[in-house]
Amino acid sequence: MRQFLTLSILLFILSACGTNGEKQTTLTIAAASSLRDAMEELSAAYEVEHPDTEIVLNFASSGVLANQIKQGAPIDVFLLASKDHYNELVKGDLIDPELHTNLLSNKLVLISNEAKSLAGWDDLLSDRIDRIAIGTPETVPAGAYAKEALQSLQMMDKLDDQLIFAKDVRQVLTYVETGNADAGIVYQTDYFTSNKVSLVAEAPLDTNSPITYPAGVVNDAQEEAKTFFTYLQSEEAMTIFKKYGFQGKK
Repeated sequence: MRQFLTLSILLFILSACGTNGEKQTTLTIAAASSLRDAMEELSAAYEVEHPDTEIVLNFASSGVLANQIKQGAPIDVFLLASKDHYNELVKGDLIDPELHTNLLSNKLVLISNEAKSLAGWDDLLSDRIDRIAIGTPETVPAGAYAKEALQSLQMMDKLDDQLIFAKDVRQVLTYVETGNADAGIVYQTDYFTSNKVSLVAEAPLDTNSPITYPAGVVNDAQEEAKTFFTYLQSEEAMTIFKKYGFQGKK
């Protein structure tokens, strides 16, 4: 019985340690939904190089993630798709002033369901289009960029009754894939993840603000967060991001 108890205690201690006998660190990374595929591959690569660190990924729209950080959620590192939500965190003194950067950039594109054949943005006004999906502009950066583009093209008021709003950019993609929307406005990187939609066109130049992805370390984050933040800017990480269509910071 004593031997059994000793073995159980030993197994418990080992389970709480990494492969080198060190205590396992769990980092929580809050990332915009459009980063899902790239971050899943990137975090797996990081864990191979840092076997004593476990990465927990938390995906949502940037507005939701920013609110979680404001409310004190245990988040170590963030990657947002919105400069505005990032600025809110800066104003609230919620991030490390020395550990933040504009990490990536992206493009806005118009996509359509494969059953539809659109030649360009003007076709959104045709009788063949009933529903157009965009992210909710107040909380989804892709939706805010989409609204900017439609306003610049003088289409927003004309299409108001046809717009359906999604909780994040990946839901926009799903709506178009499933035919719940005839067309949608997403990031170029989201289009790259699907073989069920057609690319219609990129947003015309200067119709929306530059799409940047700020990244940083939250105040009072674990020490390992600095190492992960540095890794995000490495050549290895950038190769993964570019694989999924992201561009370097502008």
